[in-house]
Amino acid sequence: MKKNKKFLIFGSPKIERDEIQEVVRCLKSGWIGTGPKVARFEKDFAAYKKTPYSAAVNSCTAALHLSILVAGASSPEMK
Repeated sequence: MKKNKKFLIFGSPKIERDEIQEVVRCLKSGWIGTGPKVARFEKDFAAYKKTPYSAAVNSCTAALHLSILVAGASSPEMK
């Protein structure tokens, strides 16, 4: 297998001072996984999508699981 010296960047986010400062503010606040910023995000996202509800989750797996539950397609073991 020939080794390619160039690395193809799939996604390169632009992380600048404002983003870094916001992360630091979150860490200092003590609200890492939930809290007022997440609640505000959920509210703003629901308004943006013109829907009464939204939920922020920590992974695609959690989002897929929640989607299955909301759709009513859960297995008997999950009830």
